[in-house]
Amino acid sequence: MQTQERPRQTDAHAALATRIRLWRVARGWNQQDLANRAGFARSTLSKIENGLLSPTFEILLKISHGFGCDLSDLVRNDGPLLNGRMVIARGTKGAPVEDANNRLWSLAATLKGRSFQTMIVEFTQSDLSAFGPWNRHQTEDMLFVIAGQLAFHSEGYESTILNPGDSVHFDGSMPHACLTAGTTPCRCLYVFASRQPHSSGLSATLPAAMNPE
Repeated sequence: MQTQERPRQTDAHAALATRIRLWRVARGWNQQDLANRAGFARSTLSKIENGLLSPTFEILLKISHGFGCDLSDLVRNDGPLLNGRMVIARGTKGAPVEDANNRLWSLAATLKGRSFQTMIVEFTQSDLSAFGPWNRHQTEDMLFVIAGQLAFHSEGYESTILNPGDSVHFDGSMPHACLTAGTTPCRCLYVFASRQPHSSGLSATLPAAMNPE
């Protein structure tokens, strides 16, 4: 399990910690209950809720699966969830969710019931030796390079450099590491679909006062 012992100091991280705690309490769960459902240690969850640990993408996915929600619901900026069929997202609003290797902005997080999720990601780490454990998660993934250069490392394949306009489609459960190949962050469109089915709605598990709709 990859975690980064880095305090979360941004408004986005504070909002995320509060959301996790409120959703957990609204379901009548203690930290161990959520940790069991998410599949990691209770001590990790405690650090996240108390702002002592910056969750990686893998941990965020586990938390969303524990809640039975989309990752975009978990990391979104507050706003009403929509049952409609279209959302226009103009730019990347709000502060990103950030760890030691990347920054994430959720796109169209107010649109419910999608079979795939979309994000803007900036890869900030350039040193593979400092990356830590490689990523692996139960998703089907696509990265499209918008700006900068992406150094894509994966198990069983040669490392490669992708330039703006290039894309890579891959099995997210295959160990992989995404780094910037330049001196500035590499910005990508990230599209992924989870292999772990879950309930897409929150209203069935949240009391009315806590329902984000």
